[in-house]
Amino acid sequence: MLDKKFTIDHDTVWQRPDQAYFDYKEASKGIDPERLEWDGKFKHLREKKDIAVFGVCIYALMGRPTFVQMNSKSDSPDAFLLQPSERNQATANLAPVEITFYGRNKLGLPKESLADRLAKAGGKFQAKLPPGYWLLVHIGIGMTPDHLEVTRRLTEMNAQFSVFSIQEVSNYPDTIARFVRYNPQCETADINIGEVAARLAKSDIPGTLMQVKGFPPKEIAK
Repeated sequence: MLDKKFTIDHDTVWQRPDQAYFDYKEASKGIDPERLEWDGKFKHLREKKDIAVFGVCIYALMGRPTFVQMNSKSDSPDAFLLQPSERNQATANLAPVEITFYGRNKLGLPKESLADRLAKAGGKFQAKLPPGYWLLVHIGIGMTPDHLEVTRRLTEMNAQFSVFSIQEVSNYPDTIARFVRYNPQCETADINIGEVAARLAKSDIPGTLMQVKGFPPKEIAK
């Protein structure tokens, strides 16, 4: 972890992830769910969903207040995740999150594995994200990537950034997201998004948060 304060410019208003998810649901009304899943026209809207679902998963696993925000200031990173500091409420642990997609497009399914897609020349692994960045992979519905192979590639390159993925594995009767953390080891959890969102809505965690200062991201608790 870097020992300097987080300095990437960002907005001051943060949303509780269930609020961000409901905003996405409202904005996506009337759009074919299949097109939302892969059509590049809806990339920004899909990434709003991704950071919201990611935030719900992080909250479910850590049990700490978590807030999210899209990056409106620059092209990179795509979004941010914030958790108020337990030691100093004037500051926060803040993660810059790059989001990428692995799944079908209008031409069909990808011809390369997830590990190959990320590790190839020009891929996200080769981009060598700055230390402390988080890479979030949206895995398309029905895809069955080799998660252990992704972890092996990251170990080989001694990656200094954290990699995660989310994938919708069920949408009835509940929306279930499969959350995978790849490094330093591969860990998987299936999260009931609706259940956690309902718990957040009944909590005393504010729906929005004003936060300016921040530190680089903390590692997810083991």
